[in-house]
Amino acid sequence: MLSLVDISGASAQTPVVTTPPTLKTLTPGQSVLFDDKKCPAGQIGKYTRAQKRSSITRRCVHR
Repeated sequence: MLSLVDISGASAQTPVVTTPPTLKTLTPGQSVLFDDKKCPAGQIGKYTRAQKRSSITRRCVHR
């Protein structure tokens, strides 16, 4: 189960989770933000599950 954290700003539409996202916790096309400490300061990792493949992409986005 993913835990959600409340944030404000441009990324407020994408939920922030406190546990690493996995294929089992994301539905196809779903995106979440998770602070994996790998992004530059002021950014957070955005994880998105692919629509038709069993894969998750990660990119850094501004908070």
